[in-house]
Amino acid sequence: MPETIFTTENLIKAYLDCRKSKRQTTNALKYELDLENNLDTLRNQLASRTYEPSRSIRFIVTVPKPREIFAADFSDRVVHHVLINEIENLWEKDIFIVNSYACRKEKGHHFGVKRVFIFAKNYQYFGQFDIANFFSNIDKSVLFKLIKDVVVKQKKPDWWKNDILWLVRAIIFNDPTVNYLYKGNPGLVNLLPKGKSLLDQDKGTGLPIGNLTSQFFANVYLNELDHYVTENLKIPAYGRYVDDFLVFCNNKREIIKARNRIQIFLVERLKLILHPKKQQIQLTCHGIPFVGYFIKPWGITIRRNVVRTAKNKIYRFNKSGEVRKAVVSLNSYFGHFGKAKSAHLRKHLIEKHLCSEIKSQITVIGNWHHLGS
Repeated sequence: MPETIFTTENLIKAYLDCRKSKRQTTNALKYELDLENNLDTLRNQLASRTYEPSRSIRFIVTVPKPREIFAADFSDRVVHHVLINEIENLWEKDIFIVNSYACRKEKGHHFGVKRVFIFAKNYQYFGQFDIANFFSNIDKSVLFKLIKDVVVKQKKPDWWKNDILWLVRAIIFNDPTVNYLYKGNPGLVNLLPKGKSLLDQDKGTGLPIGNLTSQFFANVYLNELDHYVTENLKIPAYGRYVDDFLVFCNNKREIIKARNRIQIFLVERLKLILHPKKQQIQLTCHGIPFVGYFIKPWGITIRRNVVRTAKNKIYRFNKSGEVRKAVVSLNSYFGHFGKAKSAHLRKHLIEKHLCSEIKSQITVIGNWHHLGS
């Protein structure tokens, strides 16, 4: 039998990785009922290169803002894990910079907050910028070439490279807007800002938000920006979370100059543009809003909109009486809050906002609130 990455062992590992966060979903439970046959069928399709992604589920989420999601079928999610398990370390080991914080092991947004806090203490000015309609405007051909250039240079056998490039192509150039199934309130589509829907894009442009591969591909795409800013522009301090990025200097004019050169680079190299309204250049002492926190040179606090969202969730849980869901959700919030100065905030939420039934599930250890399992 020819050598391939599409082995039973690799698919089982990918399945186990995939089900960690999806096991209680309807699709995951259905897949598990006939697991052996489903994985065997998928392996044969991949090995024979007859695999094609299934139809996507389209829906709109409204929190924290309206976004369009094209959710992949569970079997496609398994395939995504097969690919990422094979190639992620190539970029993590030698290519990604340390100050890229999105969807990375041990380098997530909490790590990013610590780094930005250090930058805020050491530099007088920061510039914060956002890329307009980032996921919708990713050029698939540019993305594929970026991945191919890395894969072909690897000291790996040709069969490995061929499998990887075939699967990368199948995923990138799949069009989720074809034959999708819409779920939810159709009226929510009207909340999407112009240019935010994949249905508005050319067929060679745009990746669906939420897929594991899309998250990784986004880092691959903007890795070009990371290296341009740090190596070509020689910016002394820089950090990026998805398409929200920060540059630090002690001179405001240097940040303006860097911003102008970044705009040109994005258009020419990645076919992207900076969002004209989501830009600011400020003193670091004024505070930096970043991944749910507000960072100043002397401390980190929680952004007001995050606190407001947490209070709204508590209100709904108190009303519905869903103790288990409340405990899981609030434990996540308190984990987020625990990275900032928030002991009084957490105490206030527990004592003043939680109903007694949910409050009874909470134990207090020092200044940290742990919710019962």
